[in-house]
Amino acid sequence: MGIIRELPEQLANRIAAGEVVERPASVVKELVENAIDAGATKVEVDLKEAGIQLIKVRDNGHGFYAEDAARAFLRHATSKIRDEHDLFRIRTLGFRGEALASIASVSHVTLKSKRVDEEGFEMTLQGGVVTEKNPTATNVGTEITVSQLFFNTPARLKYLKTSATELASITDTLNRIALSHPEVRFTVFHEEKELLRTNGNGDIKQVMLAIYGRQVASQIVTASSKTNDYSLSAHLVRPEVTRSNKQYVTLILNGRSIKNFALTQSVLEGYHTLLPIGRFPIAVLEVKMDPMLIDVNVHPTKREVRLSKEKELCQLIRETVQLTLREQRLIPSVTQEAKPRVEQRSEQAKIDFSVETPAPVKETEWNYPIPREPRESVSSPSKWSPTPLVHERVVEAESEEETTEDMPKKERLPALDVIGQLHASYIICGAEDGMYILDQHAAQERIKYELFYERLGNPEKEYQLLLLPLTLEFTQEEALAIEEVSPILEEAGLQLEPFGGNTYLVREIPTWYPQHDLEGTVRDLVEMAIRDRSVDIAKYREEASILMACKRSIKANHPLNMEMMRQLIDDLGRTTSPFTCPHGRPILVKWSTYELEKLFKRVM
Repeated sequence: MGIIRELPEQLANRIAAGEVVERPASVVKELVENAIDAGATKVEVDLKEAGIQLIKVRDNGHGFYAEDAARAFLRHATSKIRDEHDLFRIRTLGFRGEALASIASVSHVTLKSKRVDEEGFEMTLQGGVVTEKNPTATNVGTEITVSQLFFNTPARLKYLKTSATELASITDTLNRIALSHPEVRFTVFHEEKELLRTNGNGDIKQVMLAIYGRQVASQIVTASSKTNDYSLSAHLVRPEVTRSNKQYVTLILNGRSIKNFALTQSVLEGYHTLLPIGRFPIAVLEVKMDPMLIDVNVHPTKREVRLSKEKELCQLIRETVQLTLREQRLIPSVTQEAKPRVEQRSEQAKIDFSVETPAPVKETEWNYPIPREPRESVSSPSKWSPTPLVHERVVEAESEEETTEDMPKKERLPALDVIGQLHASYIICGAEDGMYILDQHAAQERIKYELFYERLGNPEKEYQLLLLPLTLEFTQEEALAIEEVSPILEEAGLQLEPFGGNTYLVREIPTWYPQHDLEGTVRDLVEMAIRDRSVDIAKYREEASILMACKRSIKANHPLNMEMMRQLIDDLGRTTSPFTCPHGRPILVKWSTYELEKLFKRVM
């Protein structure tokens, strides 16, 4: 007698629910996405006890046919795909036919719905089983109420987080959906307290205003770019407003909020050297592309997707962000409320001065050559230096402030009149629109960083012998891989000489290799070559440039005369990004004339 048997439908649904319905936020996501797929222009969400006790979603979409209502709660029942070819042209948010069946199997569900051409009806389910269905008076659209979530799966209920954590997850989910669909009006309430309200006018800036507040919304820069495969719209918050994690980078692909490490990393690389260490930007990127290039059927929650031309999209995002921010005057303005070391967790964003200057180095160098011709980028193509895409690209930026696209480099900074030096560390300047304070160490770091990076971008074939060879031991697996990738390593200037067993010697290195952690550099290059079958030299040139710039720049507590201060400002104005040092700290801070007048009570 055989021992393999088919699982009962209810049990199969409950198992599937473990993949689709991870927490209350999963239920909210699926129900709201179904409402959008149904053509809703207005969606209302009511919650009790962070969704555990009650989740109610109402919409004004086209509604259910009465004969489809029970069928909609069966596994793999959907109106959105007909055959396997539709899987390659998915334009809806839902399509797998698992959501309603999974939700109903672990909760009590009430469905009210009405189409324009039919009478309304109400249907109730418990544990996935229809218990009642009757005609009822209701508005056109659908209302689904989910109560007693996980009532029959106590283990899942036990491992839910606190109500505050679950509510935060729901809020994040709804924020991302609202950003993905600014044309839909959302209202969200928890225990009768309003959490979110958008106007549904299609303006994503208005949605960002509703989510992040006025101070963040006032710092938005919008840019668009196109290639043969992609249309990108980037809504970037200037780097004077930051957050402590990456969760505020929202990626929207064909109207679907997604998670993708490579795309998120491309956004961060676009902000490169404009953000302090450990701080991250707020950004919303909308990408439109042919559905044939996307596989959204990777994970039951549909948050992860697979792209067939991911590298090209990463490059487009990186370049668009970098070029857009490069055109802005990114000088933070100080208000009376700004205080040092304020953690930017609330909507009232403050300027963060908490990143420390690297430890002082005794060596001080002032006489240095500065490139006098304007440069659009360093000579060496890299992650941080945009190179032209194969396809023609158009980048257009919008901002409430003046951009610097057509400005000569030396005019990217306002006309600054040097007044003097404060604490032998800061240069005080006057301008038509207020007072500026410049960090002399950060300013020269930027100048030297761009100089060194340009030089290292075209390094000569120069090597230096090590006084004592560097001895490295690898695992057997690594040693076998090193034999395969040795030509790649040699192109990066690294020759590993076998020294018996799994031990190798390094006798010489390129002069540009960072000296502070030579063994770490070599091991990183080897690991990169084994993992990627290529070596990203630009990353290490970048680190070397930052280190050299920091060590060879003037420090705090270093007196400067007027001529030296003017020369520093003049050289700073010729750099590509005169607003932050390579570590992302601000170089200049502005007090507007208005703020100064407020301080002296000239205006109220």
